[in-house]
Amino acid sequence: MTKGAPRLSAQDLLRPAQPKAGRKRMLRGIHGVVVKRLAIAWILLSLAVGGGMTWLEMSKIDERALGLAMSASESLRTHVDQVGVEHADQLQAALAQLLLNNFVQAAVTDTQGRIVAEIAAPGQGDLFAQSGWPTRRTVSGDSHRLTWLTDELIMQMSVPIRDRNGSVFGNFSGIYRVDPATRRQARTDLARNVSLALLAVLATALALYPVIIGLNRGVLQLSAGLMRSNIELMEVLGSAIAKRDSDTDLHNYRVCLYSIRFAEALGLPEKETRTLIAGAFLHDVGKIGISDAILLKPGKLTAEEFSTMKTHVELGTEIVAKSTWLESAREVIEFHHERFDGSGYLQGLKGESIPLAARIFAIVDVFDALNSRRPYKDPFPPEVAMRILAEGRGSHFDPRLFDVFEKIAAGLLGEISDLTETGLRAQLHDRVTKYFFDGSDYWNTSGCPAWLAEQCG
Repeated sequence: MTKGAPRLSAQDLLRPAQPKAGRKRMLRGIHGVVVKRLAIAWILLSLAVGGGMTWLEMSKIDERALGLAMSASESLRTHVDQVGVEHADQLQAALAQLLLNNFVQAAVTDTQGRIVAEIAAPGQGDLFAQSGWPTRRTVSGDSHRLTWLTDELIMQMSVPIRDRNGSVFGNFSGIYRVDPATRRQARTDLARNVSLALLAVLATALALYPVIIGLNRGVLQLSAGLMRSNIELMEVLGSAIAKRDSDTDLHNYRVCLYSIRFAEALGLPEKETRTLIAGAFLHDVGKIGISDAILLKPGKLTAEEFSTMKTHVELGTEIVAKSTWLESAREVIEFHHERFDGSGYLQGLKGESIPLAARIFAIVDVFDALNSRRPYKDPFPPEVAMRILAEGRGSHFDPRLFDVFEKIAAGLLGEISDLTETGLRAQLHDRVTKYFFDGSDYWNTSGCPAWLAEQCG
């Protein structure tokens, strides 16, 4: 089955390559991944620990405020126990004393919930409104509610009044205003203790950073070494096949560089560029199974010989299918001999059903073949090579891709075609390093190198 080719609109296809960044991205590689993960862990732990500490401190403040309110109302409850709830006048006088002890509202009700005596401090309309009084006159039963207001801390309480035998014969409720000194101390304690907890979590995260980096350094060095070995193996394998064609591996180096520069001109995503690079290295790997008599024949192949030559596509596909790493090259290997009009081989795919990487490589492969010496031909002059290449626009090649390549072809040829093997390898090394080790998507969301994503999965 053919993998679906990435679909690019004409606007996407012809967009210019992004300008090179003036500086390296700060969050890249394992250091960036660890920093981001520790930051996320710190935030989550801070929310959990901070929330827990806040709840604990609020509970302490609640207990302190309730203790103050209970202490201030102790004399009233003792008085009620002595005179009972029937003597409203005496209760009213006793409630008035509570206004001197930071209560702003107080009431005594009988067992039926009827108010026997009640008092409220004058000039406290805003505070009563914010606390819900008198609509929500009291909290019910034996309960209390602490409320933080803008400049106030108030305790709303409701306490059953019991006789000496423990029987309930009334209820006291009130709104107690916590004094400013206690309120400030409560805020200070809350801020200090929560801050200390958050700093402790941050210190732990910072202490873990070098530990995690140290544990991962060896693994990363090993995986990077394996990656370089895989790339070198891919290069050696591709070069070995190229040498069978022309006693040199310069063709492989050139088509790789042409492919990369073409992808950059198209603004191709880095992941797809890596696929294209792998395919360019190994595009003719199947020729290992083609005899020298056919592969190196200086003249035109017979129909039978050409039929045999075409089998290198199937052979190459079978070779890379046995390797997870090399399988990324399959799109180019299997489909770079397809033609845009459907007249190519092996499957006769047409138009955008041909994978994008294969459509790109088809252009640079023919371009280098026209401009290079082969066993059966001398290189064409550049202008003749481009004229021949242009004849394939719309039939052999994707016309939109060709139009982009045509604009950069002369510059690429002048820059790359005359480089020695050493120069080609140096340029190729830089480009491969960029896309396999320094790319912006090198580290995926799991914190694993893009080329190890499946293994890390």
